[in-house]
Amino acid sequence: MSQSYSTGEVAKLSGVTVRTVQYYDQKGILSPSDISEGGRRIYSEEDLRNLQVIVFLRELDFSLEQIRRFMAEESADKTLELLLQEHISQLQKERNQLKNKLDMSVNLLDKIKSQSSTSLESLADISLTMKNQKAWRNLQWKMSIIMAAIVIAHSVLVQTMSYFKVTWLLLGIVPISVVVYSALIYYFKKQTLYLCSNCHQTFEPSFKIFALATHTPKTRRLTCPHCHRKSYCLELAKEKE
Repeated sequence: MSQSYSTGEVAKLSGVTVRTVQYYDQKGILSPSDISEGGRRIYSEEDLRNLQVIVFLRELDFSLEQIRRFMAEESADKTLELLLQEHISQLQKERNQLKNKLDMSVNLLDKIKSQSSTSLESLADISLTMKNQKAWRNLQWKMSIIMAAIVIAHSVLVQTMSYFKVTWLLLGIVPISVVVYSALIYYFKKQTLYLCSNCHQTFEPSFKIFALATHTPKTRRLTCPHCHRKSYCLELAKEKE
């Protein structure tokens, strides 16, 4: 004769509360095999095993919808395999998101420690620059590749002309190089904007001012059109919409 259990018994044997078992019943994930004349839910040994499986999957952070799909399928092995693949992919995504948040928190703490005081405005600036780091690095990497390609093409062209002794054509390389590098600078300028350290607003300088301004790898000395103060403004990459 097979063993039968009450709601409280299956809850205790599975390490969950009675309310949890009742909740799974309401959601249609685990219904009792029988109901007594007095209206009490009666669970079988199979129900108990199913509940223990549900509890195990919940410990792995499976959603109720995923568990419902698994419990409803006859080919449980194949369904579980697909669900695990889906679940692992989601966990990896969440892990990457948590890692990014952890890295941002650590960087933020380091920046705050390095400053004597931190205002809401400066905190907003830090937040903006940290979020923009990936886009800014991608832009720098792209510009490096383009620059390297131009330098290599220029070198090959000069060597080819020298080899075939067409030195008169070399005179045309200078204006061509000026045009190419000006176009490259213009392209870079169109991909960036600047954050004023004084009024904490972003702006885009004109091409002439941009090209002539002194700069560091991450800043450029510009006059902010909002507060009209000249300072080294932080360079940001425009985010793709």
